[in-house]
Amino acid sequence: MAEDQLMPHSEFQSLKPYMGLNASDLTVQEERFVQLLVSGMSTAAAGRAAGYENRNTALNVSRKPKVAQAIDYFRRELMEEVKFTRTNAHTMYMDTWTSCANATEMKNTVDSLVKLHGLSTPEPTTTVNIQINGTKQLERMTDEELLKLAGQDADYLEPK
Repeated sequence: MAEDQLMPHSEFQSLKPYMGLNASDLTVQEERFVQLLVSGMSTAAAGRAAGYENRNTALNVSRKPKVAQAIDYFRRELMEEVKFTRTNAHTMYMDTWTSCANATEMKNTVDSLVKLHGLSTPEPTTTVNIQINGTKQLERMTDEELLKLAGQDADYLEPK
């Protein structure tokens, strides 16, 4: 993370009450370390960039209760920021559709949209399972007995 991408000290200070911290709970170096760590750097890399002498020092700093509290705050905030929904995906697919160069790309985009919205799954069909308790076999039953098992009247098969 570049130096110019870190939030200013005053902005970090303004967030401390939301973290449950007082203004003097973290040093400027610890604030920098927290920002670098939550931006995606490893503990060792964030420690080097923040000016700590070695990985163990950075690890010890990350375990300080106040520093851990600030790290947890930013991770929760980041998690709330990064919500990728079906709507986001749909919008991205539609943007892709408008920039497709050929029919193959268009077809692939449509296939992805169909999968996204669950349109490729077959319609559920109704199945009827009849369980017969007893020794009679269906092949030996008369039409009337079969209709009775199915819950139909005897004249069900007669044309009207």
